[in-house]
Amino acid sequence: MDLGRALTYMFQDPQWVKKALIAIVMLIIPIIGWLIFYGYLLRIMRQTALGSDVPLPEWDDFGGDFVRGIKGFIINLVWNIPVLILALCGQIGALLGTVAGANRETEVIQSLVTLCTNCLSWLASIALAFISPVFITRFAVTGEMAAAFALPQIFREIRSSATDLLIVFLISMVLGLAALFGVILCLVGVIATFLYAWWVQAQLYGQVRRRLAAGGESAATPSPVTPIV
Repeated sequence: MDLGRALTYMFQDPQWVKKALIAIVMLIIPIIGWLIFYGYLLRIMRQTALGSDVPLPEWDDFGGDFVRGIKGFIINLVWNIPVLILALCGQIGALLGTVAGANRETEVIQSLVTLCTNCLSWLASIALAFISPVFITRFAVTGEMAAAFALPQIFREIRSSATDLLIVFLISMVLGLAALFGVILCLVGVIATFLYAWWVQAQLYGQVRRRLAAGGESAATPSPVTPIV
């Protein structure tokens, strides 16, 4: 993994300031802008996976980015179902404990159930963040949602890229924490620092897919006639 490249590639685009300002506008617009921005990130992943991360994609396909963003959101939502179920079970357990009344034995059981489900939900969310570069880049390079749910191939790719996934996971955590310091610079600072973190993360995700392609894994390169829409 080339961390130095991921941290600096965007600045090699002579128009990076203009593209960053457009991205910031997208991030300020609720829902629609966020989905368009996510679709744009998927394009960064794709071109990085194909070996060309510079220049940054042009902001010339808002409709396509919006559709890609919706599909990417759905993919992440489906993969998050186990996390959501565990979180819901924890809330239901707490609610049932409240309804049952102030009984010492009931309170102990309810507390244990809530603690266990919350821990499992947390572990599931960590595991999902760890493997997400594999399934989301399968969609990014092929444009096919089904590719993000091809479990046998995905599990094989996870095993073959475990070290790379760990590196990307740790770097993403550090970037997320660092981006929080944008609070000091108020709203624009927060958006700008998170934008940088997401651009770095998208490039790293693309690197994971490119390395998988070098190893001959499936869905590593798209068909030349497959549009990402």
